[in-house]
Amino acid sequence: MALFDRLIAEIDLNAIANNWQRCGALSGHAVTAAVVKADGYGHGASAVCAKLYATGCRIFFTASASEAAALRPHVHDAKIGYFDGLFAGDLDLIREYDLIPSINDPDQLTLLPRLKNEAGRTEIMLQLDTGMNRLGIDWRWLTQDTAEIIQRHGHCSLVYSHLSSADDPTSSFSAIQQKRFAEARMIMPDCPASLAASGGILLGDKYHFDMVRPGIALYGYPPVAAEGFTPALTLKARVLQIRQAKAGEYVGYNSTHKLTRNSVLATIAGGYADGIRRQLSNHGQVWHNDLAAPILGRVSMDTHVIDITDWPNGMLGTLDYVTIIAPNHDANVMALLSDTICYDVLTSLRLRASRSYVGT
Repeated sequence: MALFDRLIAEIDLNAIANNWQRCGALSGHAVTAAVVKADGYGHGASAVCAKLYATGCRIFFTASASEAAALRPHVHDAKIGYFDGLFAGDLDLIREYDLIPSINDPDQLTLLPRLKNEAGRTEIMLQLDTGMNRLGIDWRWLTQDTAEIIQRHGHCSLVYSHLSSADDPTSSFSAIQQKRFAEARMIMPDCPASLAASGGILLGDKYHFDMVRPGIALYGYPPVAAEGFTPALTLKARVLQIRQAKAGEYVGYNSTHKLTRNSVLATIAGGYADGIRRQLSNHGQVWHNDLAAPILGRVSMDTHVIDITDWPNGMLGTLDYVTIIAPNHDANVMALLSDTICYDVLTSLRLRASRSYVGT
């Protein structure tokens, strides 16, 4: 961390480890993996993986082969799978870094002979689409005949699917997907099965199967309210300038806020290029020493302005930091104010903030 970084993302790796263990406690006998795509949901995949490996995690998932390859130095002998599918351009990475690709289309099976290792086998995962229509082979495709084709070409170490509405416990579609998946996986009863990501873990035992794949819950944000999870990230931004402004003057682009009193304003590092949403214009808040200050005017690309008129004189100075996200006013708060979801907020914060880790 450099002296006087503009933004600092303080990440509590102990919280992430505890969240992973909490997922395991909720999942019974199922193996608990870790989804660390999008650079560990903006928390830094290498540090997250090293911590979770030390905690006992031995299965990691990413979106792409390149993401997966970057993890290998940090997880040693752990298994690393990725979701995008098997493509010819990834074959060298798969062999070099011992990765497990997903088969999302029957045509991808034709590449398997080119992946055989020295033992003459290729490890793959089979992704079934059970109604989300995103990635995977239609669950009805899996029959005894097609299962034999898969096993003839490679060793299937996991058959999995993904729930579309696990964040909504009232949705009846999760039960439909669970039934489809349970029926399909019986075609390959010896292959471990996985249906539940973070939300599915909280739906109960029948969704857990042999493995669960928590993602957002690892970082302290279960998709539905659940006890025992702690947000791991605190985002702080540096004060760049403090200024006096008069009643009747305007703040920011397009004069969207007119001051109704003489005011003390602080310009804060961090704008929409840093993941500080433009939707927070005239809408969001920041904190310092338990005091809150509203954002005035438009959030700019690199900065935003807050009103500290009511704060004690000298409470905030240049080179101080204000807090934008913390466990007690977390990414869900910013997401709600920005008409988005915490996933979107967290994965946008990795652009320019310097990371500082606790619990390495």
